[in-house]
Amino acid sequence: MKIYDISRVISEETPAWPGDVSFSWRETARLGPGAPWGSTCFTMSAHLGTHADAPGHLFEDGKAIAEAPLAAYLGPARVVALPGVGEVGPDALPPKSLRAPRVLFRSGARAFLSPLAAIRLADAGAMLVGTDAASIDPEDAEDLPAHRALLSRGVALLEDLDLAVVPDGDYELVALPLRFRDLDASPVRAILIAT
Repeated sequence: MKIYDISRVISEETPAWPGDVSFSWRETARLGPGAPWGSTCFTMSAHLGTHADAPGHLFEDGKAIAEAPLAAYLGPARVVALPGVGEVGPDALPPKSLRAPRVLFRSGARAFLSPLAAIRLADAGAMLVGTDAASIDPEDAEDLPAHRALLSRGVALLEDLDLAVVPDGDYELVALPLRFRDLDASPVRAILIAT
């Protein structure tokens, strides 16, 4: 059994989405003489690094990440190379991406889905779509149409995956979001298991 860790390392150097909150941390207790433990606290955007978006990210009545169905983040997944640069339309989707319950796109963070491509994936039965880009939409997308297309159809979304050394193929995905009651996203520790 081989395990691929497809989560981004989170540190003070981890890039945040423009205008969002970067990672920072501090010690709240230091291990040492007379102090039997150490402790730290941190601040960061819920969308920093590898993360899962909830419907509450875009819809006023959308559910928070604590209400996300966990089954979407656990089970068979397919890693598929997404060729090209820029927007990928429905007709340019690799055929293998349309026959998987969970599809993770590796594009070198250079490609993003058009809204119609997102709808085609949802209509084909995808329960989760992931990308190695910081967002499934381009940075200048004001209303995040691909996000809306997926989340409004009950498709879970993972972003900023590290798929650089993962070959195309089928795996078992484990990428559970934390149970934040009121948040619109959560960091995840995402792994792929090759069996």
